[in-house]
Amino acid sequence: MIEALLLRWVLTALFAGTALWSLTRLAARGSGLADRVSSAAHLLMSALMAAMAWPWGMALPATPQIVLFGLAALWFAFLAGNRRRTDDHHGHGSPALAHLHHALMMAAMVWMVATMPLLMTGHSPDSGHGGHHHSLGASASGIAAAGPLPTGPTGPTGAVVAVSVLLGAAFVLAALPWTARALDIGRGALDAGTGAAGPTAAVPGRTRRAVALDSACHAAMSFGMGVMLLTAL
Repeated sequence: MIEALLLRWVLTALFAGTALWSLTRLAARGSGLADRVSSAAHLLMSALMAAMAWPWGMALPATPQIVLFGLAALWFAFLAGNRRRTDDHHGHGSPALAHLHHALMMAAMVWMVATMPLLMTGHSPDSGHGGHHHSLGASASGIAAAGPLPTGPTGPTGAVVAVSVLLGAAFVLAALPWTARALDIGRGALDAGTGAAGPTAAVPGRTRRAVALDSACHAAMSFGMGVMLLTAL
């Protein structure tokens, strides 16, 4: 859960945007089964990440999320290792790396859901985290009530914090290549409009827009996940 109300709304808007794009990809004509499964996984991830920013999101059942995102991580890992599938990933420059990034994001979702109760113990009872955890009561069955998990004398163990920091920083940095690709595609669209030669000038405009939006979507998801991991500490 995000304590800062402004950041909570910003992340909600960000994940609402990625969910909308994932839904568009899911419903797009001509999409194959693999693309639809991948889009559905991203849609689910976006929706639940938005929910996790709010107190009521901590009451969502943890076990189904762990199972679903664990399966999604295996799915993207399969795509990363399947040469036939990685030959077409909406025009991305390195499809195998793109699928690997998605697999790591889904695995990070499992990590977040599993460790959220532990991370919440590191906040004082007067904070938004601790107060919400207390308000759920003993009967809560969602993420906030999952456990028990090992803690240190004053909260989460150093290993859990270290992993969360590393994952958070890695996903923030991983957003940069996706952003750069979206900008490159945008520049290609400008080149095509002015008649200048560019690396994507020969690609149809509709395809360029789809690839640029897809890259921007994954950049936003990666950045948002990184921020969520870091702010949960």
